[in-house]
Amino acid sequence: MWSPCEQLEHITSRGAGVDIQAVDRVGMILALFGPHRESVTSTEAADLIGLNRTTTYRYLTSLVNANVLDLRDDRTYVPGPALVQLGAFALGRRDILRLAVDPMQTLARDTEITAVLSLWGSSSPVVAHVEEPPRREIVVSVRVGMQLSTAAAQTGIFHTFMADSPSVARASRQLPSGERERIERLVRETSERGYAAQVSTRGIAVLATPVWDEHGLAASLALLSTRDVLDVHAESVELAALRNAATTISQSLGAED
Repeated sequence: MWSPCEQLEHITSRGAGVDIQAVDRVGMILALFGPHRESVTSTEAADLIGLNRTTTYRYLTSLVNANVLDLRDDRTYVPGPALVQLGAFALGRRDILRLAVDPMQTLARDTEITAVLSLWGSSSPVVAHVEEPPRREIVVSVRVGMQLSTAAAQTGIFHTFMADSPSVARASRQLPSGERERIERLVRETSERGYAAQVSTRGIAVLATPVWDEHGLAASLALLSTRDVLDVHAESVELAALRNAATTISQSLGAED
């Protein structure tokens, strides 16, 4: 027979367990969204996170009511205004966005190529800042806030140098087998080179390199242009300039030499 104190402790601990479980489930739902999955139905969400459909629907409805998710006319769920606002606020609070501006402006001006800074989001890199070359009339660019795909050179930087992060490991496990194999090839190439290089079938070229702080990998800094403009080989002047800019930002963030 439990004493009143023991009964209260049991009820409290059981309630805490339920709360933790709810938070965990919400986290799994939010982690479904990324460059490989921009929207999800209730049935798809239930199958992907391993919950029954009724429970999943209740969670999705609560998240819509809280403006964390939006329910579209086609009955699919997408990130809502509260989630977007929180993400923008979190990115805006990063010191790296303040410290990277001047080196990125110099990099874009000297190379006449677009410079892109990406941070790790919940399941993929997110474009956090872009500097375009001021003298070039036609540029290749990318939108701030865009989630990068598994094929992106910047993605290879995070999966190579931040592989121990739980969110990176989870993102890798959730990928379809074909995309996971592509990531693994990209990681091998990036690990050997120390940087990531990519030329797409459409002729878009990217060079990406890590940016460090005192804790480890902080971001990926990249150059983006056409293959006729950007030389992605190891001896290129563009790669040397990119690495110099990344080193400048890393030192300002307190990274060790």
